[in-house]
Amino acid sequence: MPDPHALRAAAVTAAQSLPRRALMRALGAPLTQETFELRSTAGYRLFGRLWRPDRAGPHPGVLLCPGTNDPGEVFEGWTQPINAREIAAMGLVVAHFDPAGRGRSWGEEDYGGPEHQDDVRVALRALAAHPQVDPSRLLVVSISLGLAMACGALADWADGPAVTALIDWEGPCDREIITAGGARMVPAMGHSLNDEFYWAPREATRHVGRLRCGYLRVQSSRDHAQPGELRHAERMIQAAAAGSLPWFQLNDHPVGAVPQTPEWIPPGRARANRALLRAIRRLSQ
Repeated sequence: MPDPHALRAAAVTAAQSLPRRALMRALGAPLTQETFELRSTAGYRLFGRLWRPDRAGPHPGVLLCPGTNDPGEVFEGWTQPINAREIAAMGLVVAHFDPAGRGRSWGEEDYGGPEHQDDVRVALRALAAHPQVDPSRLLVVSISLGLAMACGALADWADGPAVTALIDWEGPCDREIITAGGARMVPAMGHSLNDEFYWAPREATRHVGRLRCGYLRVQSSRDHAQPGELRHAERMIQAAAAGSLPWFQLNDHPVGAVPQTPEWIPPGRARANRALLRAIRRLSQ
């Protein structure tokens, strides 16, 4: 008898050219939604939601980390390059959460700093412990500035569940890129670029080399936030190459390559969506 999971994955592949809403209708995958509340190490209540296939697992697990100051529910609409339901429709259990200070979670906005990194670890532990999740097949996907919380969380986590890979979509990598050289985000974050104590935990270039999992950077030729900026992708790959993580990759370049002339993904959310879904499917096997 054909494997239902393989048939579902094949259907996703065949329908990738469809608009995303049409893809969901075409697949018609029955999904179950669960809400959850967690407590951070500091004691903040964290709100989240999980989407999973109706059929019995265990299934691979994916944790989504939102960008800038977005709550986790941003992954339930169509403004982001990926949607929780379209990932779950491929046969995975997908969780998203409101980092401290956002949405329904307690606390104050931390812009990817130590508190948000702790939130990632708390949410990932909960996902790995879910009875429908295979804890040996876990992915973390970060969107934009969500890279700060995701990369910092995974780099400083020796006793948590093993993660296969961190997939990073166009994340700003250091204080220069996050603030566009001081032209943006500084008033919101409230710290000068000279504040080493504040910025160091949020600079993913400092952490990527210490990851215990693989690292994939997905980057288009026209960055979603800073259209003329590509240095952040190059800096992340260079920092990864100088580190000790198991493997790293930029787009479709060979694993471990640090290309002199990178090949970027064509611009646009549809292209980003396809690239991310391909990566999630490949790395969750």
